[in-house]
Parts: sequence; structure tokens; C-alpha cells
Amino acid sequence: VLRRISSYLLRSTIIMSSCSVIPVPALADNYMYLIIDRHSNEAAAIDPVDIGAIQKAASEHNATITTILTTHNHWDHSGGNIKLTKALSTIDRVYGGVGDDVPAVTHEVKDGDSFSVGRTHVKVLFTPCHTPGHVCYYVDGHHVFTGDTMFISGCGNFNTGTPSQMVEAFDKLLALPDFTKVWAGHEYTAKNCAFACYADSNNAELKQRLTWAEEQGSLHAGGKGTIPSTIAMEKKCNPFARIDHLSMMEFCGECANDRSER
Repeated sequence: VLRRISSYLLRSTIIMSSCSVIPVPALADNYMYLIIDRHSNEAAAIDPVDIGAIQKAASEHNATITTILTTHNHWDHSGGNIKLTKALSTIDRVYGGVGDDVPAVTHEVKDGDSFSVGRTHVKVLFTPCHTPGHVCYYVDGHHVFTGDTMFISGCGNFNTGTPSQMVEAFDKLLALPDFTKVWAGHEYTAKNCAFACYADSNNAELKQRLTWAEEQGSLHAGGKGTIPSTIAMEKKCNPFARIDHLSMMEFCGECANDRSER
């Protein structure tokens, strides 16, 4: 299991049928991403809070940023939008969720909306809870960028939403194919796994996951990082994806009869 997990090295470019994904660390624990269309080298920047770092990554891969995809309006995800659009005349589209007041937005999107970056298809998954208009981006049938909704072995805070909304968001994400790569908005894996081991104490694979996450460390602190995960792995090792499992129902006790309260 550890060998399989370790194959997902952060620094390697993940190449799929029509696009490459380049993770770019930012701030203390944020992840930005470049999606680069292989046919045109047109790129979308996801949550580009550090515009210097995202421009450097684009230059290193000979990519032209034309699009910004914003998962939600918090400053550590959307704070670079205005500066980046001013710095790059090539950017003509800034996407954000309806009602989320994303800076510099040109296209407010809702659930099921779709568009392309070059030939790379992007579908919007509306996942309100962390913010009123939080969205995830399902890209090329292989990747999902989950912002602050789904973390590796964790979930985001319910800042403006309800437990029921987070359950609905997770159900939507977990319905994606098991092979889908999960690219989260923060490097929280080790501490998430520590809590998950407490909540789901009989989960042997989760304990191995914790050991692996601690060994990988954070890219921001000189380690290798832990992204991406997969939908299949989250079904095994994310307690918020396992609320219908007996072990989690037992942990939740008297709340077990209500999915949103577990």
C-alpha cells in the first residue's frame, strides 16, 4: 500500500489524455494548480493566490495562462485574481461560483456548467457549504479540483453552510469514477489522518496512510507532499466519505441515525 501511495510524487507532472496538471505550492499550506492543454499549451490557473509562483510555473512549461478557475472567494484562493489579470493580457476568462463574489470574475458558473480550456473539458460541480458559491472543477474526466470542500482524509469548515450541504457535496464527488485524481486546496493530510485514525480506529489502511503522510511531509516545508489522492482512496481513508460505514456510525453514537449529523 505504501508503495502504491508513494507513486504519486508531487513534483512529477501528471499527464493524461488532453492535459497536464502542475501543482504549485503557495503560502503556508495552499496548493495552486496549472491545467495545461497538451494540444495548445493554453493553461488555466486554479486559485492563483501567489501570482509570481504561478507565472514562473507557466513559463517553465511554456504555457500561456488564458483562464482562472476559482474554487471560492476566500483571499488565500482568490486573492491573486485581480493582480494576475492585470499582469497577463492573455487572460480573458475568470470563473467562479454563482453568489460567491469572486474578485475579477467574468463567468459566474452553476452546477453542471461546462467549458473548455483548449481541448480540455471542464465541468462545474456546485458544492456550497464552505462558502455560499463554492465550486469544484471536474477536468478531462480524470481530475477533480476540490478547493476547501474535500481534503485528503478530511473536509472543509462549514463556514456559511450546513452539515447537510457538505454531505451532498461529498455524495457528488464520491459519485465520480474511482480512478479520478483528487487535487485539494491545502496540505492538511497528516493532521487529517491523525483525526481519522481516532474516529475510524479499526481502519488498518488508514493507519498506513497516516504513516505515509508523515513520511512524505509537506512540500512547503521541503517534503514531497501528499497530493493527489483518488476517489477510491478517499472512500477508504476519509472519515467524511465513510459516514455510512458501521465503524463510523458506532463512533457517532446517538447521531448515527442522521447522515448529516454524523
